[in-house]
Amino acid sequence: MTRKTPDQAAYSAYLHGLMLEREARLRDALDAYKLALEHDEASPRLHVRIGAAHVKLGQTDKALRAFEKALAMDPDQPDALRWIAMLHTADGRLSEAMEVYERLLRVNPTDQFVLSTLADLYVLSGRLPDAITVYERLIEEAGQTSQVHFNLGVLHGRLGRFDDALAAFSRALELSPESTDIRVAVGLTYELSGRFEQALAHYEAAVAAEPFDARLYHHAARAALGAKQLGQAAAHYQAVLDLAPRDLEAIVGLVRVWAAERRFADAERLLGEKLKELGNPAELYVLLGIVYREAAQHAEALRAFERATALKEDYAQARFYLAAQLDQLGRRDLAREHLQRTVVLDPNHADALNYLGYMDAQDGVNLDEAKRLIERALALEPNNGAYMDSLGWVYYQLGRFDEAIAHLERAAGLLDTDPVIFEHLGDAYYRREDLPRARTNWEKALQLDPERTEVQEKLERVFGASEAVATTP
Repeated sequence: MTRKTPDQAAYSAYLHGLMLEREARLRDALDAYKLALEHDEASPRLHVRIGAAHVKLGQTDKALRAFEKALAMDPDQPDALRWIAMLHTADGRLSEAMEVYERLLRVNPTDQFVLSTLADLYVLSGRLPDAITVYERLIEEAGQTSQVHFNLGVLHGRLGRFDDALAAFSRALELSPESTDIRVAVGLTYELSGRFEQALAHYEAAVAAEPFDARLYHHAARAALGAKQLGQAAAHYQAVLDLAPRDLEAIVGLVRVWAAERRFADAERLLGEKLKELGNPAELYVLLGIVYREAAQHAEALRAFERATALKEDYAQARFYLAAQLDQLGRRDLAREHLQRTVVLDPNHADALNYLGYMDAQDGVNLDEAKRLIERALALEPNNGAYMDSLGWVYYQLGRFDEAIAHLERAAGLLDTDPVIFEHLGDAYYRREDLPRARTNWEKALQLDPERTEVQEKLERVFGASEAVATTP
């Protein structure tokens, strides 16, 4: 009988271990691999197989030690690196996993699996520019695919690189022209970059491809609103309701479009139908109240908001609208109570915080508390021009005119169509005895709203009746 050489014995035990591992007899496989090691102590591949068996047995620490032994023998052993990278990923140790995949990529720069996995890990870690670089390498190695171009488009979009995103999405669409998901991504990118008409065109192309997908009509309606094409927006919302009559978002959208078109009767009719159909949801009573408010039917608006809060006492937004309507009707004390209740229900309701603060600023009372409330609102929405105006007016009431002007100028820069802001600016400059700037801002307020008789009166009182009238448009 011929005795096996050490190499033959090691190979025989290794093959036996592989068969046992495939049969899920993992402990027996480990024994076979260890027997093979007795004949071939310097084999990194055997340590890799031992590590793999430990992984399957859930013995991660032992697996890592085996893989490290393999790397000690061969620092570029690809299977050991792959296993270690996968274990780090599974444990959520993304930094360590990325380092190992980067090592693997240095070993084999064209490995498509490593490129793809590393790109995904970069995305998960927020390293988006690095992910883009890896995806571009993947295109060089694997060729152009719709999925990789789509991923590139998403990453460019997340970085605000909208033109690059559109280029990537457009290439993805060329490769998969039937994909509505890609077309929607193109539409979203145009929308995010403020190009609503182009967005609408792509959404409508998606609608043509899948006319029974209500989600696509929602996208198209939103883009139509952005493009100020109210008729198109209404048509798309109506299409949603044809497919899904109980779709609350579409009901809200259609009613708001009709309110903007002053089709108050149509909006009221639709809401009456849907209130019955949907069991009187509080949200639709709020919407009905908004319609009545826009139609200057203030008593009816009040009743609708009261009905909404009665149906849903913890509905902060309904209570806010109720408070605003009470204030509109001159019931300021009760309005204040409902605003305070709104803030209790939702401590981060920025509109309610600002409204409460501004009411006190208007009345010249509780100014320190008013300032605190408005600053809370601004912390939530730092670029809200109305809130900035409120804070400026608090400083005005405190007699701190330089600070008032600084905040009011900022408010005017954020919201340059509000006559109240320019009236406040004129008042602040007047109190600082800067008459030219006072006049400029009062005239701007009057230009925006010629019906503001109090501004006209200020101009006449300070600059003389004939001269003030002459400067009024």
